[in-house]
Amino acid sequence: MRQLFKTFKVAFQAINKNRSRSLLTVLGIIIGVGAVIMTISAGEGANKQVQDQISGLGTNLLMIYTKMEHRGGAHVRMGRPISKRDFDILQKNSVWISKLSPLVNVGAQAVGPNGYKSTVVYGVNHEYFDILSRELSLGDYFKEEDVKSASKVCVIGETTREELFVDLDPIGRQIRLDKIPFTVVGLLKEEGKGGMGQDQDDMILAPYTTIQDRLFGHGRGYDMIMASALSENTVADAKIEASELLRESHKIRDFEKDDFEITTQIELQEITGNITGILTILLGAIASISLIVGGIGIMNIMLVSVTERTREIGTRLAIGARESDILTQFLIEAVVLSLAGGILGTVLGIAGNYIIYKLTDFYIPTAPYSIMIGFGFAALVGIAFGFFPARKAAKLNPIDALRYE
Repeated sequence: MRQLFKTFKVAFQAINKNRSRSLLTVLGIIIGVGAVIMTISAGEGANKQVQDQISGLGTNLLMIYTKMEHRGGAHVRMGRPISKRDFDILQKNSVWISKLSPLVNVGAQAVGPNGYKSTVVYGVNHEYFDILSRELSLGDYFKEEDVKSASKVCVIGETTREELFVDLDPIGRQIRLDKIPFTVVGLLKEEGKGGMGQDQDDMILAPYTTIQDRLFGHGRGYDMIMASALSENTVADAKIEASELLRESHKIRDFEKDDFEITTQIELQEITGNITGILTILLGAIASISLIVGGIGIMNIMLVSVTERTREIGTRLAIGARESDILTQFLIEAVVLSLAGGILGTVLGIAGNYIIYKLTDFYIPTAPYSIMIGFGFAALVGIAFGFFPARKAAKLNPIDALRYE
């Protein structure tokens, strides 16, 4: 133990003797560890936001849509489109589903009193707002009567209001969607960016019957049916029930696969969690490259140190130092440099997360395991890249070393 303490003392003295060079050597490790912590934490922050956004949709959400397959660079429909017949069957026969809304969307040019924009208009019914828990800041939702009569009314998001109405109160005013006038009856409460970066306030919602009649016709079917189960505990039952009803509606035989998909909120969370998890791993791996570069810098400077201290090594070997003592000394120097870089890099990563939050309002929680990964990788780099120079120093011939000029 005493000998090890002396070895540490000699290693620290050697590092302190060349402080500027030592600081420049660990700079790569500092940047690498900081980058690993920031990228992994950013991935965790993005994942948390995505999960929070999905949770905000409610815990009993189901999305029913036509099965698609990727072929030749395009999405190809694998079955018949979801239709009004499907919707009616689910509405009349489902026991575990409480609310249902068709969803159709179409691109349109929206023109308001103070501006215009290209946008996507979503056709839904009056139950859509309850299914997705969308609240209003002004006005009212369109009603069941509006859907049945295909009224030309709509509810808009805050971003749409800012672009089409600027500072005007939109309630009761008109906008034109592909030259067709719609009266704004409600303004959605602002929700900001979604977990995947989409603007949740950039939308126009209108009765799906109006959209079908006025913008693209009935023949297309629905893009999706949004549904909510009676409760969180009945989501699985609702999914099984909907699947059985749709198979019957589409006349799918027992041995045939479904030509539709039903995704629950839990499954959606799992899918997005997997995607953000993979992205986090990739970002962390890319950031780790700078740690390897920092390790090469440590190896390079340690090789220079061995050359500069050849006579010192020869003297120590001549008076009785063992090869293991020399190996340990230089290995400790490399590890100390690497761990110092790990500590400073951790501070840089945490500070970087805080600065990004202050500048962008994007909350990045510093993941504890990212610190462990960054710090552990730094130590591993110090050992891996410090071993070769340390072994070279330990294998020096004492006589040749003493003669070295």
